[in-house]
Amino acid sequence: MHTSSRNTGKVHAPFIYDPERKKVWAKAALYGYDFWKKYCYVNKISFIEDGVIEVAVDAKSEKALSLHHQWGIKNGLDDTDIKILNEREISRIEPNLRCPAALLCKKDASVNYGQITQMLADQVCDKNKLVRMVTCAKVVNIKYKETSKQPIVLEYLDVLEKSKKELNCNFLINASGSNSINILNKTKIDHFYQDLFFRGEYWVAPPKYDNLTSHSIYSVPQFQQFPFLDPHWIIRSNGKREIGPNACPVLSPYGYDNLANAKEFLPKMYRLMIKKDRMVNKTLFKRELFDLVSKEALSSISKRYMINRVKRFLPIIEPKDFKIRGTAGIRSAIVDKNGNFVSYPIFILQRDILHILNYNSPGATGAFPISYAIVFKLIDKGILKKYKEDKSDTNNPFDAKLINACRNEININFACL
Repeated sequence: MHTSSRNTGKVHAPFIYDPERKKVWAKAALYGYDFWKKYCYVNKISFIEDGVIEVAVDAKSEKALSLHHQWGIKNGLDDTDIKILNEREISRIEPNLRCPAALLCKKDASVNYGQITQMLADQVCDKNKLVRMVTCAKVVNIKYKETSKQPIVLEYLDVLEKSKKELNCNFLINASGSNSINILNKTKIDHFYQDLFFRGEYWVAPPKYDNLTSHSIYSVPQFQQFPFLDPHWIIRSNGKREIGPNACPVLSPYGYDNLANAKEFLPKMYRLMIKKDRMVNKTLFKRELFDLVSKEALSSISKRYMINRVKRFLPIIEPKDFKIRGTAGIRSAIVDKNGNFVSYPIFILQRDILHILNYNSPGATGAFPISYAIVFKLIDKGILKKYKEDKSDTNNPFDAKLINACRNEININFACL
């Protein structure tokens, strides 16, 4: 009901990831496509291979298209998967699209990640009765009992029963998304990272635009130094067309409304201003971020302004036709001690706890490859024992070649604080 369902629903291709600086992201997206395609086919879940078009609206973004094409090839896409289009080629594929150049990538798909997440949970619990899902719960503390066989004690509040409970374990993985730093802070480990939250909002297109395009349409981001995309034209797995998301700053990982943000205003301001976190001030007062925030906030306030950002390349759409808001989602971004946005995932191994920070886009796309890579790394370190493969298990749709690619090509480094 949170991040898994509040997203664009795209299985992203790896052409927007720098093969040197974002190699982990790129490989996770490359293999994630094949993982989800196989998983959805076996489980009879919709996997729509609809492709994506990235458009250039000026000379500067045309250069970016050429770079993205190079990145896509270096990241493992085939020449048949990705292609630069001129204006005439664009008009043949998408008659309603207006731009001087575009990048067509066929290896891009649409799914319902909320549906997938529910099925994964059901399968894990049905297959192995040792697995228990705890929901409607909030972690309140993490302690250590040095003399215990299971030294890690996780205290959590059961929201439904309104009671505090405990879980004991000998190894813990913190993969809590936008709450990962909150969980890290429960361990009292000193660190210099801080999180900022951004709400992505959508507008649902009316039925009259259902046949406007056959592809989702993205534009080259104006602020490429930040981890956000400009609003784009989205075709969801259910066939609905939407415009979004923007990146409106909020104060909470659950800041979907003004009340949730108001509750977090004073605590968040305090965390931003205390001495050890003052590097965030360097971020907040950067001219480029101020320009970005101003534009995204205006998109949140003004429907017309947001729709017009897409109207640049789909001139037929009119803001007055968009009357229904889509489902908003929130993503977190990590800022380092110099006030810069971190462009890569962070894996911190400390006292038998693995903390996964800044794992955002392509988060859902790369979930399987990243998970396999983490497990292999933990096996290599002797933290996990390799299980004996069950040859009779017909529910595993993944072949050895795909799984081994995660081990050999996704190089995860564990940092220690």
